[in-house]
Amino acid sequence: MISVDWSIIPALIIFILTVIALNYLLFKPVTRIQEEREKRTTGLMSQTQQDLAHHLHLFDQYQAMIKNARIEGYRLMEKARSEALLNRSAALEAARRNAEQLTQQARDSIQAQVTAARAVLEQEAQELAGRIASAILRRSA
Repeated sequence: MISVDWSIIPALIIFILTVIALNYLLFKPVTRIQEEREKRTTGLMSQTQQDLAHHLHLFDQYQAMIKNARIEGYRLMEKARSEALLNRSAALEAARRNAEQLTQQARDSIQAQVTAARAVLEQEAQELAGRIASAILRRSA
């Protein structure tokens, strides 16, 4: 059997005090230094990854904004083009109607001139016929 010697109690107390002293003087500072080193290395990597993810998110937002701006620009250009086409077709239609109106006025004017010229020619022809008839009648008489 094992006999217990009372000298083990001071050895246990010294062991416990040594463990406590080593804990405060060695283990905690070493653990703190290791945690700080971990924070500086792995923590920086983690922070860098977070920053990279944030910047990628911002880049995606930027790309989306550029895409939306491009789409809006194309939409505005298409709207302006369609308005220009509408204005062009309206101007062409107005010019066509104006040309038709001018053509009709010219036709009416020419028709009126032809009618007036015929009337004048008919009157002159009757006068000339009257002169010719009177000239012939005077000679024969």
